[in-house]
This record gives sequence, C-alpha cells and structure tokens, in this order.
Amino acid sequence: MDSEEQLPQDNDNILRAIERYPMFCAGDLALVAVSGGPDSVAMLHALHSLSGKLDISLHIAHLNHGIRGDESNYDEDYVCNLAHSYNIPITVERADVPAIKADLNLGEEEAARLVRYKFLHNTATELNAHKIAVGHNANDRAESVLLNIIRGCGLEGLASIKPINGKIVRPLIDTTRDEIERYVAIHALPCRIDSTNFDTAYTRNRIRHELIPILQRDYNPQIINALLRLAQIAVDQTDVMNAAAKSADNAIRYDGDIDAALLADLPDGLISHILRGEIERIKGDLIDISFENINNVLEGLKNGCDFTINLPPGDIYVTRAGNSLKVWQAQMPVHIEPFECAIAIPGKTPIAAAGVVLDCSFIENPKPAKLQPNEVIIDIDAVAGELKARSVRPGDRISPMGMTGSKKLQDVFVDKKIPRRRRATAVVVCDDEKILWVVGIVASELGKVSVQSRKGIRITSDLDLLK
Repeated sequence: MDSEEQLPQDNDNILRAIERYPMFCAGDLALVAVSGGPDSVAMLHALHSLSGKLDISLHIAHLNHGIRGDESNYDEDYVCNLAHSYNIPITVERADVPAIKADLNLGEEEAARLVRYKFLHNTATELNAHKIAVGHNANDRAESVLLNIIRGCGLEGLASIKPINGKIVRPLIDTTRDEIERYVAIHALPCRIDSTNFDTAYTRNRIRHELIPILQRDYNPQIINALLRLAQIAVDQTDVMNAAAKSADNAIRYDGDIDAALLADLPDGLISHILRGEIERIKGDLIDISFENINNVLEGLKNGCDFTINLPPGDIYVTRAGNSLKVWQAQMPVHIEPFECAIAIPGKTPIAAAGVVLDCSFIENPKPAKLQPNEVIIDIDAVAGELKARSVRPGDRISPMGMTGSKKLQDVFVDKKIPRRRRATAVVVCDDEKILWVVGIVASELGKVSVQSRKGIRITSDLDLLK
C-alpha cells in the first residue's frame, strides 16, 4: 500500500489530534495495537499513510485474548495478514484471559485490559518503542466519562481516556465512531467485528447501545460533544491539581515519609489528590480505591491520632505514627498452615502465621459506630463460649453485616473482590458456634452491638508485624 496516501479532507481529525497534543516526535518507533476491529484498522491505515510525513516507523502488536474461541483465532490470522500487506513487522501473543479472570477475581473486561496493557508495555520495552498507539475514539471517551459518573467518580474519572498517558497515545481520540466507519468505507478496509461489543451483559455496552441513545433522543442530541467538553475541562483541572500537589509534596515530605500535620493543614481536595497519588505510586494503580477509602484516611488524618487503615486489595496500608504518614505494601504470606487459638481478652494475641496481632479490650455500653476495616466491636452477649482466632476452613459461612441469613465465606470473598492470595491468609474470629469477624474483610450481623448492648469486645488487628 502507498504510505503517502492522503487522508480524505472530511476525515482529517486523526492528523489534527496527532499534531494538536502532540503525539509523536520525528524518528519515533510506534507500537500500534491492532485488534482487527474498525477502530484499530482505521488507525493503522492512517498512521501508515502519515508515517512519511510524521517521520515515524511502525510495529504492530496483536493480543489473542482467547475469549471468543475460533473468532479470536480468526482475528489473529486477519491481523497477521494485514501486517504482511503493509509490510510492517508484527508481534503476536496469546493469553488465557478467562483463566486470569478467575485467578485474580476480576471481571472479564478488566482482566482483558490488564493483560492487554501488560503485553503492550512489555513489547514496547523489548522493541525500544517510543510510543504505543491504541484505538480509543471520541465515543469511547464520552462513554467512559458517563460510566465513571454512574459509578461515582472524582475529577480524574471525568478526565477519562486522555489523548496521551505516558507512552500511550490515542490518535483517534477526537474522531467519532461514525467518522471512523465512514473512513473504513471510503478506503474499503475489511475489518473484524467483535461479537462481544453487542452483548448488553457488559455495562459499557448497555451505556453505548441503550443509555446514550435515550440521552440523545430525549435530553441532548449533542450529548457526546457535551461529555467530551466535560472530559477536557477535567483534564485541564487535573493538570492544575497535579501541579499544586507536586508543589505541596516538596513542602510536606521528609526522608520519604509525609509530615502528617503539614498535610492535614492543606485543603481537603488537595489532601485527597496527594493521597491518591501516593497510593497509586505504591500500589501501581487505583483500581478498587473508593471515595470512602480516601475519606477514611482523611478523617483519620484530621483526628490527629495514630492509625493504620487497610486498603483494597488487602496488602496496601496507610499508617500514621506520630507525625509521620506513609503508604506501604505488606509482604503477605502466600499460604498459612491451619491454626486455631484462644483470644486473650483483654490483651494482645499474636497470630504469627498471618503476621497480625489481635488487640482486644472491653467497652462499657458500646454504641453502633462507623469503624475502620481493621477493627470490630462485638456484643459480649452474642458470644457463645470461647472467643477464638483460626484460619479459614472449607464450607465456612458468615452472616454479613446488614444481611438476613448466612452466606458462604467463599462467596463473600468473590463479592468483595478479595484476591486469592488474601483469601488464603485470612484470619477468622469466631466463638463455639459461628464466625463473628473475618479480620479486615467482613463482620457478622450476629455479633453487632445495639443501643441495648451492655458490654462490647473491641478487637483491632495490629499490623506492625507486617512492616
């Protein structure tokens, strides 16, 4: 194919986006993620057409997710043939996303995304590629903004799918799906169609095929443009917050730790932004980190007391000790031998196998209260016999707080997206008849205190042994 072919005048959003942000430098090697669908095929065609003008070279990357059986294999064959027709080198990798989904307890979309980006970044490193081009378009960006609003997001969620994010560049970010379909038709580009894109079992597909058409018809025909404007405003505001956080970080950090008192004096919005950045630095991402998680840390910070708060997926902690605040990752054991021991009340009970200490005390006339994930208050009258700590056993059941009846502990782990490595090391607090608390994960309705409770047992999990 002719690498100097010109883009049609009414489809030049791709070139404008490349130059606007800008996405490439002369001499760059761009790794182009190609699935075989219309977006990635149009992007590849455009980048190939512009490679001379931009002075860039291309390398195709294709991941066979193994999700759609023969269809996935046909996609792989098509992309390999496409690479040959363009005379562009290609790297292909196969992955078992369904198995990874089960192992990490993730949804299929999230598991596929993690595997895809790991493959792209690893391939870019091996090839010394300067940029990774992916095919997100303007509609994808608008849908992500709407999805994040529905989930309950902050400013960063509104800034979803940025044109440039590190090595990742998105040449189609200002091009709509209709424009891409027209581009594909004009250039007679055959494409593979992913049947899962029409499956409304996926939330994103319901937003695309059901919610957005309703919003366009009944509320705002220009809803896509409105969401895109909101995303760009959020990007600009996020840049301001990042600059403010960087400036503040230089003033509040010493010897790698954060000065808790200085941090607490900052505006709440800036504190939250700094905390999220610090958590992302240690954890690697912000997946499953909720507004409530950040707010718990913020409340602890404002109270001025020492604390340790456990964050998802279970091995991330925020600790305040004196005037020092730090986010850290515990080295959790992969497996613990079965154990059972009596809990000292009052007193401290080391659980060496799990690397925790249970600190117990009595509370007179306890009242229902919001507690941190690493603490529980149990009505003493609800305890049958001896209070014990033990490892998880097959068939364990619990009556989760706020629920009538019981549930398999394994199902609770799945519902709460507890990783397998955390499940294997979970500590159960129980009496002679029932589970009252799975440390840091779920408390039982059967042990909760009420306004009628005369005495309670307060248990906290001390994580010092994990440091």
